[in-house]
This record gives sequence, structure tokens and C-alpha cells, in this order.
Amino acid sequence: MFASALLRSSQPRLIVRAGRASAGTKFALRGYATFPGGKPNQARMGQGGGTTAKNDSSEKSFFSWLNNINPFALVGAATILISGYTLIIKPYFEWRTDLKKRADDRVKEEESGKVGYSDEEIAQFPFDTKNVVFVLGGPGSGKGTNSAKLVEDFGFVHLSAGDLLRAEQQREVSQYGELIGHYIREGLIVPHEITIGLLRNAMMDHPASNRFLIDGFPRNLVQAKAFEDTVCKAKKVLYFECPEATMLERLLDRGKTSGRTDDNIGSIKKRFRTYINDSKPVIDEYAKEGKVMTVSCEASVEDV
Repeated sequence: MFASALLRSSQPRLIVRAGRASAGTKFALRGYATFPGGKPNQARMGQGGGTTAKNDSSEKSFFSWLNNINPFALVGAATILISGYTLIIKPYFEWRTDLKKRADDRVKEEESGKVGYSDEEIAQFPFDTKNVVFVLGGPGSGKGTNSAKLVEDFGFVHLSAGDLLRAEQQREVSQYGELIGHYIREGLIVPHEITIGLLRNAMMDHPASNRFLIDGFPRNLVQAKAFEDTVCKAKKVLYFECPEATMLERLLDRGKTSGRTDDNIGSIKKRFRTYINDSKPVIDEYAKEGKVMTVSCEASVEDV
């Protein structure tokens, strides 16, 4: 009987009364659990296979943690992160980039001397004391060439609307560059707000001069009225009259070396139509006021 009791006590089994198992007892129970067949769990008893047991335990812990995650909480966290980037971080960096670009543009304008005048400076400039002469005529009639001669002979300041527009088009920080380029290529009239602003600033660049030749402007009656309302009235209009065939020949010859985008047959024909439809009525309107002086420009520059 004593031997039988001793044999039973040697079996690796634990008897835990229900409701009374302590934490230490639970640990022992896990450590001495037996597999089917009565063999003790040596991995849990520390008698071999410890690495495998630890890996299994780590995997079970990870998947247990993953299973316990609330999917709604996960979606909410992702939404908050994305919203934070979209609403705060991204706009902040865009704002910083835009701010830097504006500062760089301002520096470039100041370095190039192209900063416009303030409203106060414009209001104080004595435009009404200036003598402005408009130089009009078809494309290739010799407006620029003959204006240069008048500058030499009479001391005018020559302002070419076309040259001012092309210079503005090529200026790196110009907000009108692409728009001006489109109008010039298509032989169309650039919006008068842009052209008048450039002419006004160019006049203010020569405060000591009282005599201005403005060639290639106004291109239509709207431009003429806007200039006289916001800058000053023209004293006279010089009209360079020239046959269309002669103008076409001059323009095609100039296009070989000028590098201008509008000195090609397609743009030239568009410019002729614009001149007949829009610019010629300006000459007729000023003629009614007795301000037009007509000069034939079919001959050479020396003869004109």
C-alpha cells in the first residue's frame, strides 16, 4: 500500500482545488502540464526546446495584440494622420514656398529696376504738362525708323508700344509675359490696361522730358480714350501712309534678321486686318479733331 502511494506521488500531475489556485500554482500548472501519453512538457519545464517555445510565445503575443486592436480606432488614427497632413502640414509648406517665391520675385524686380510706381507717385506726376504725339500707320510703314530721325532732329523721347510689350514679355518675373506673347503671335491687340501701364511708367522714367513720340499706339478707339482719360491728351497724330504691298515687302525682308515672332506671312496678314479694322478708325477720329498730320512713307527714309 505504501509502495502504491509512493508510485502515485511520483507522477508529474498537480491537483488544484477549484477556486483556490494561487498565481504561483497557476504558473506551476502551466509549467508541468502533460501531453497525451503522460509525458511532461519538457519545453515548459526548461528541459529542452526553450528557443522554440519563446518564438511560439512571441508569435502568439503579436497575433493576440493584433486581434485585440479595434478596427474603428485604427481607421480613425489613419484618418487623423491623413487629415493633419492635408489640412496643416501640406498647406504650411506650400505657403512657405509661395512666400519665398514672392520674396525672390521682388528681389529680381528691384535688381532689374522694373518695379512699378506707386499710386501716389502716379497721381503726383505732371502728365498734363507733357506734349504727346501719337505715331500711327500700318505694320512696316516706318513708324520706328522715322521716329528715330525725329528724336535726333527735335529731341523727342521715343516710346515704342511694341518694344515695351516685347521687353515685358521677356522679363522673367512678368505676370503678363505669356499673355502678351499670345496676342503678338496672333496679330491681336494687347489689352489696353497692360499697354497704357507700360507707356505711363516709361514716361515717368523721363521726368525731365516734355516731348514724347509714342509709336504703334493707340491701336483702337478704346485704347485712345483710356489713355486720354488716365494719362493725358495727345497734341498731334503723325500718320505714316504707305501702300500695303510696300509694307509687306519691308516686313518679309525685316523678318530675315529681326527674330521677331510676328514677322512671318501668317502674322503679317493678321496684323494688316487688325490695322484696317481697328487702328484706321483711330486715325479717322483724330482727323475730325484736326490733329492728324499725314506723311507719305513709300519713299526711302532719307526722302521721308
